Amino acid sequence: MLNKNLWNTWLSYLSPHYDACMSCGKKAVLMKRYPGICELCARRIPWITQISCKVCGRESYCPDCQRKSAAQRYFMFNRSAVSYNDTMRTWLADYKYKGQERYASLLGQIVIEAYQGMKQEMTEFYRKAWTIDVVTFVPVSGSRLRQRGFDQAAVLASHLATYERLPYKSLLVRQRDTIKQSSQGRQARIMNMKEVFGYALDTPQWLTTYRSHSLNILLVDDIYTTGSTINNCAKALIEAGQLYGIDIQVFSLTWSRS
Repeated sequence: MLNKNLWNTWLSYLSPHYDACMSCGKKAVLMKRYPGICELCARRIPWITQISCKVCGRESYCPDCQRKSAAQRYFMFNRSAVSYNDTMRTWLADYKYKGQERYASLLGQIVIEAYQGMKQEMTEFYRKAWTIDVVTFVPVSGSRLRQRGFDQAAVLASHLATYERLPYKSLLVRQRDTIKQSSQGRQARIMNMKEVFGYALDTPQWLTTYRSHSLNILLVDDIYTTGSTINNCAKALIEAGQLYGIDIQVFSLTWSRS
C-alpha cells in the first residue's frame, strides 16, 4: 500500500494547485517565474522593449530630456522595466501603501530581468563585458520608513544584488523630508528634490576599498518620472567620489517609467 505522503505528492503532480492571483483575484495556477500572479496577468505586464529616449529609457518622445536644464545631468542614463499604466500603479500602491509585501518578489523579478536586458544592451554598445561595481538605492525618508516598515527601493536593489551576486551598499541618505512627488507638477518635482540627498558618512572612505579610479554604480528606484530624484542622488555619489579622486559613473535602473 502506498505511503499516504507519497500518495498526496503524486496527486499534487496530477492535479495543479489553484490560488488567488494577487493581481486579478481569480483562482488560477500561479506562475513560478512571476510569483503571486497568473499567466494571463503575466502576459499583460507592459514591458518596455523599445526605447525612444536613450537617456531616460522612455518608449516615446521625451520632452524632459530635450530641455536645456537636462544638460546638467549627473547620471549616465536610466532604464526602466515597465510602463506605468493603471495596473502597475495598483501593484505599486498595494505594495507601498497597503503593506502587501507579497509583491516584493514579483517586482524584484521584473527588475532582475530589466537589469539583464540593460547589461546585454551595454555589452553590445561597448563591445566588451559591462559590469557594475556596486548596487545602491534611493532612500525613503525616516518617517515613511517608519510608516511602511520597509524601503521599497532598498528591497528591489537587495533582491537584484543577491540574485546577480553583486556588491550591495546603502550609500545615500535623505537629508530632509519632501512632499510626495506624485502630488506635484514637473517644475515643483524638480524644486522639491534639490539638495535632498547626500552621501552617507562612510561612503567616500568605503568607495576607496575598490582601489580603482573609476567605479560603476547602479542606482535602483521604483519609478522614474522627471529624473530629478535620480539626478540629485547621482550628484551626491559623484561628490563623494571626488573627495578621493574616484571617477564615479552612475547608471539608473527603475522598476517603472511614467
